[in-house]
Amino acid sequence: MKNRLLYIFFPFIIVYLLFLGLPLVRMLTFNSLGYLISDTSSGILASIYYTYIIALAVALIAVLFSIPYAFIFARKRSLGYRLADSIIEVPIMIPSTVVGVMMLITFEPQMPVGHFIGMIVPEYTFSDSLLAVILTLLFVSSAYSIRIIGASYRREILQYEEVATTLGIDEMKSFFLVSLPMLTKSIVRGVILSWARAISAVGSILIVAYYIYPGFQQIAGVFIYSQFLGSGLPPAAASSAILIITGIIVLALLRIFGGKDAFIY
Repeated sequence: MKNRLLYIFFPFIIVYLLFLGLPLVRMLTFNSLGYLISDTSSGILASIYYTYIIALAVALIAVLFSIPYAFIFARKRSLGYRLADSIIEVPIMIPSTVVGVMMLITFEPQMPVGHFIGMIVPEYTFSDSLLAVILTLLFVSSAYSIRIIGASYRREILQYEEVATTLGIDEMKSFFLVSLPMLTKSIVRGVILSWARAISAVGSILIVAYYIYPGFQQIAGVFIYSQFLGSGLPPAAASSAILIITGIIVLALLRIFGGKDAFIY
């Protein structure tokens, strides 16, 4: 039966890998190597570096919220908590441009929430600011780390915590000595998935921060979109290929340094 299922399922794997691989190969081979090298002077490398750093900061913030969220919701199963938990998936289904509009009508200084923040923070601004980018990316990417960490917490970790408490270890020590070390792999995976999602968000950033002042920086996706509008397909494709190559390098390094358990990342 196992061999029969292997023959049945294998074509699906081949088709799916081709579906993923062909556009990637086409993108990487669309321009010549010389053209890709020349495009590195366009500013794409600085934009990618800036994007990766911001995305990492967003991913770490997402995990900072994910751990206490997982701790509470692993213990609460009532209807109210389940309904609250369902909100986590909402940002995933909302179109990216809509997220950008939502951020503006919430945090702009002339809006109620933004006006309240402005009363506390002098000279508060939102549009085209680093704050706008971070809050927007956090909105679209935090669900991934919350779901990864939450799913791990709800499995066997609670049982280990109960065993620890029977041995006289209080809840605080049990969390830091038992639960947190067991969550390490899930936390790393949550950081990586939220980081990757933050990098891929473009539509919402086009709405809230086409340029990030005061340095006029652009997130990589916005930079490539600007190239496409201003210079056409070849430069945009070249910068896209460079972004993909850097992403592949980062993921490859994670596999190399992750050792035999790297598949979990």
